[in-house]
Parts: sequence; structure tokens; C-alpha cells
Amino acid sequence: MKHFIGLLLTLLLWVPLRAQGFADFLTDLLGRPVGERQAAVDSLFAHLPAGETPIREADGAWFIWRGTASSLAVAGDMTGWSPNLSLTLIAGTNLWERHFLCEGDARLDYKLVRNGSEWLLDPNNPHTCSGGFGPNSELAMLDYVQPVEIQNLGLPSGTLVSWTNFHSPQLNNTRTIQILLPPGYQEGQARPVCVVHDGSEYLTLGSLRNVVAWLADQHPSLQLPIFVCVPPVNRTAEYHTTQQDLFAHFIVDTVLPAVRAQWATYDDPARWISLGASDGGNISTYLLGHFPAAFGRGVLMSPYIPSANRAALQALDPDSLRLYLNWGSYDIEEIIETSEPCVAMLEERGVPHQARLYHEGHSWGLWRATLDEGLLYILEADTALPPAERGEGPQELELELGAWPNPFNPVIQLPFRLWRPARARLAVHNLLGQEVAVLLDQDLAAGRHQLSYDAGELGSGSYFVTLWADGRSLTRTVTLLR
Repeated sequence: MKHFIGLLLTLLLWVPLRAQGFADFLTDLLGRPVGERQAAVDSLFAHLPAGETPIREADGAWFIWRGTASSLAVAGDMTGWSPNLSLTLIAGTNLWERHFLCEGDARLDYKLVRNGSEWLLDPNNPHTCSGGFGPNSELAMLDYVQPVEIQNLGLPSGTLVSWTNFHSPQLNNTRTIQILLPPGYQEGQARPVCVVHDGSEYLTLGSLRNVVAWLADQHPSLQLPIFVCVPPVNRTAEYHTTQQDLFAHFIVDTVLPAVRAQWATYDDPARWISLGASDGGNISTYLLGHFPAAFGRGVLMSPYIPSANRAALQALDPDSLRLYLNWGSYDIEEIIETSEPCVAMLEERGVPHQARLYHEGHSWGLWRATLDEGLLYILEADTALPPAERGEGPQELELELGAWPNPFNPVIQLPFRLWRPARARLAVHNLLGQEVAVLLDQDLAAGRHQLSYDAGELGSGSYFVTLWADGRSLTRTVTLLR
């Protein structure tokens, strides 16, 4: 009975503390006799806020773990993947804790490191992000909006063609190149071309097919390119060091002619895009700077841009280029150090570009979530900005509105995006045109937003969901099946 009363008091104490913050729970915990602390910890894990860890608050997150260890630390984007964010063991318990200050919209990959050598996924965090070395736990702060376009929404995703054992006479090696023909592709119809470095990873880790399907659905008038996904054989050498020029000639002199021979394409380099992340951004800037007759557009994600590549871009006619760049505030230091001066050069030279900084790290989580953004900027040439406004998004407000699952019963997710701040209204109408629900009517910041709508009071049938913003509207038809 005494144990039951103590546990009941623990539960009653914890419920209001959820609204006050985890620091209040710790204060209460440390104020208890050592022998009573473990029961409070067990109650905490039975009633976690949002049912998961880390515990996210407005100014940061609490990493907590329950178990036996001689040491415990966090390694991730926030530490440069060094296990130096150490957790503290609370005396009388098996609770380890550490507060981490970060931005409200941050998204970071991490792992827990036990006893200095055992790397673990956070056992109470169901969210992961896959990378080149397997999955990592994901900390997505409260203001971060998950990108719906990376999911498989059942949309037409185009046709994937494989060229196996494709030989490079320049490098004397072979690889499998995969070509993604976008939804709606028609034989003989000229298309832009996007060469994707680390192509296999963009198809898997980068969710390329899902993003292309989303773009085709959201922007039906957009002429999506043929995506030529080229994997490296010797990545560092081909993208960065001794074989870089040979690899560039392989792309320009062997791959591009093969693409032209099989599909209708444009001759204008403004219709040829080089896309890559990290060292894939390095080889992209090399191709753009040294082969301007082949490539005039670039999507560069967390790119490493050495001074030689920057100088090559600087020597070009500013009107011959159009570039999208992004990187994270928690990115690799040399990525930040080489990207910032490149953007300054582009500004000075008047090169059309868009540069975006996100509170993320060097991760496929960043690159897949911004792939649609980069492609839209590159492909929608009429949305170019004057130099003073670059980096703020297209001048013409582009609306995106999704609806999934569709059909639904009875809850549907409605993700949407605004390219710049605007008054937004989101409403539901029946087939008679009668308004049955107003989900949103307020000023919103630019970026991704998402609402969850419970249509529990509506009957089965089709409904119209309409987003209005800045004098424009976009409508989706949804179906409620009971």
C-alpha cells in the first residue's frame, strides 16, 4: 500500500510538470530521498511527453536514457559526430540526462554512445534518418515540419531505366547508371537533363522518385528533367582529387552523348543541371566551372567548393549560370567555410542564385527535404530574383498543397508550403460548394506547414480542400471512406 501511494504521488507530480518542463521534474527528483528516486524515473518513462525521447521544449531538448553504463554520451550533427556531449547519471537511479540548447526548427541526426564504444539508436525515439552508414536517431524540434514529399504517397513516379556495366574509357572502369524518366514523359519530347552525382544514394536515401512524383503532382506544368543517376566507383578520387578531370570528361564526353542518343534533349546548357551533395557538390561546381558549354545549372547541397572551383565560376558570364545552394548551421566546418565565400562571390557578380541555411547537419535528412526546393528554383527560370532579394524565395507566390492518405478515414494530413510570408486560409467544401470547415485563417511565415483534419462529423464522399494565399488558390479533391 505504501508503495502504491508513493507511485500515485509520483504520477500526480509528473502530470503538471509536463507543462512546466523537464527541469522541474529534475528539481523535484533531486529533492527526494535517494531511495524514492527510481520509482519517479520509472513513472517518467511510462508517461513520456509525446511518448518519446528526446523531450523537446521551446529552447532545446533533453536527452534521457535509462540503463546501466559506465559512461553515456551523444554523438551527432551537433558534435561533429564526436561523442563529447556527455550525459549525467542521477544518483540513486539509472537515469542519464543532458540538456541541449538548439533552435526551435532544428533537425539533427545522432546516436547514443555507451561506455565509449557502443553506438546505439535512442531506444525511446521511433524516428530515424538513414545515411551512408545506416540509420541514425533523429531529433526534430517542435517547429520542424516533416517533408511530406519524401514519402511514398502512391503517386506515379516515372520509369527507371538501368544501364548496367556502362564503361568509362577515361577511367577504365564500369558502373550501373540509372535513368529516371519523370511522370508524363513522352517519347520524342525534348526534356532538360539533370545529372545526379551519388545517383544510387539519391534514389534510395534521397527519396528522388518520391520527390519527382510530388513535383509532377503539385506542378503539372513544370517540365521535369530526365534524371541521369551516376554512382561513383572511386568517390574521393573521382569527385575530389586525382581522377576529378577524368571523371568530368567521362560525364561530358561519354555519358551525355549516350543520353542524347537515346532521348530527345535540349542543346542549351541552361537546360542541363548538375546535382550533388557534399563532394558531389564539389564535382558539380567543377563541371559548371570548367564545362560551361555542357552545364549551366546547379543544385549544390552542403557542397564542398574549393577556391579553384569558385574562381572558375567567377570567370564565367553571370547570365550563363543559375545555382541553388544550401547547407546546415551544424554542417561540416569546411563546408560552411567554402560555401559562404562562394555565395558572396555570386552576389558580387550578380549570378542568379538561391542560398539557404538550415538548422541541420551534414545529412540526407536535409538533402532529401530540400530536393524539391532546389529543383523548383532551377527549373522555374521565370522566378529569378533581383540580387537584393535572392535567397528569399520566388517573387511569385507558389502554392503547394498535399493530402494524405487519400482516400482517408477519418483523419487526413494537409501539408502545404508558402514561398514567402502571406495571409493563408484553408477550408473544406462539399460537392454543393458549401463550406463545412475552416481549418486555418491567419498570417503565416514562409516555409512548410501541416495541419491534421479530423472529418469525424462528415459523411462519406468527396470534398474539396482549398488553400488561399496572396490572391491565389489551390484545390485538392479528397475522399472520405467510412
